Amino acid sequence: MKKILILLFLGLWILSACQTPEEETPTTENVSTLEQEELHSSYVLWYGRHHYQDQKEFFYHTATGLKIRFYGRIFQIDLRLEQKKQNIYYSIAKDNESLIDAEVYIQTDQEQSFTIEFDTYAIHEVEMVKRSEPQDGVTSIVKLSTNGYFLERESNPDQPHFLIIGASGISGHGALGTQGQPRTTANSSSLHAFGYLTAAYFEGSYEFVANSGWGLAFGFNDTSGEENIAKAYLSVGIDSAEHIIDVPYVSEKIPDYIIVNIGGNDYSAVINKLTSFDKIEKVLEFKQAVADFILKLREDAPEAHIFWTMTDGSLNGTAASQVIAQLAPEDQAYVHVTVIKQVGEDGDPVGANNHASYITHQKSAQVIIDMILAIQQNQVS
Repeated sequence: MKKILILLFLGLWILSACQTPEEETPTTENVSTLEQEELHSSYVLWYGRHHYQDQKEFFYHTATGLKIRFYGRIFQIDLRLEQKKQNIYYSIAKDNESLIDAEVYIQTDQEQSFTIEFDTYAIHEVEMVKRSEPQDGVTSIVKLSTNGYFLERESNPDQPHFLIIGASGISGHGALGTQGQPRTTANSSSLHAFGYLTAAYFEGSYEFVANSGWGLAFGFNDTSGEENIAKAYLSVGIDSAEHIIDVPYVSEKIPDYIIVNIGGNDYSAVINKLTSFDKIEKVLEFKQAVADFILKLREDAPEAHIFWTMTDGSLNGTAASQVIAQLAPEDQAYVHVTVIKQVGEDGDPVGANNHASYITHQKSAQVIIDMILAIQQNQVS
């Protein structure tokens, strides 16, 4: 009998030793939160431009978002949407899932929460990136929560950083739509456009300065030239009224590669509508803006390779090419005129609002990818 009791006691002891302690399996009552100034703490890895104000972390540009690691099973993001013009679309990836394949979440209300659930308590990673543009609404994060605990962010200092600048051509305007459709946030996605696709190929970090209709000197948003992409580059963002946010931006990462796709709106909104003498003057203004902007980018990131993208034969691209050809040799070595695919080229489908489709964006991305690979090969040899 004594031997049986001893064996029973040993069995119970072994069983209790193998059980996970209660504190290691958090419940929904044991919630860890990040809010207010904690939203830009060492727990959150941000992509793109963002700033803290009014107890919220604002992020304006498309393809801006965050990555976060935690131990738990449930993760919740509390968002706010102001100045809404359309629903805002996000891609939210789980545990190293590709953002292209990730589930799409739609923000429709001024205050809204997204809940991401996992099957097990473990160390998990969530990546959330906004696919919509600044013009669609002002977005901010109010709180991040998990029924476990947050872990310090992990960053890769060797990861290349991409600065992606432009307007609708690079923001994924209509990329998921079809010919004849109007542009909506449902059929548009910066994650399906050539700038992001290039950065994703190299597993790089990325930062956008882009909004449909904007020009380098003047665009549909402002034909006077008071608010343009060159000035937006100096700021943290653009709001849905298409005004530059009056918060200067200090770069968190110096880019290794800069992809620019700008100038079409300068011509469509202003230059092409003018008579001969006025047109000559405005073309000169545009060319000066190209020169000034390139030199500013070179000053801010002297080791970065700049890819000035254009479609074959475009007026703005031709003008920019003439400027680049006159740069000093040390600048020309880092600035590459890059001819990308035109809308519908190769018989490919046309996207919404007569913009490039996802297929065309993939082909344009490959052009830049091949150029970067060649540059890297030359650096090695």
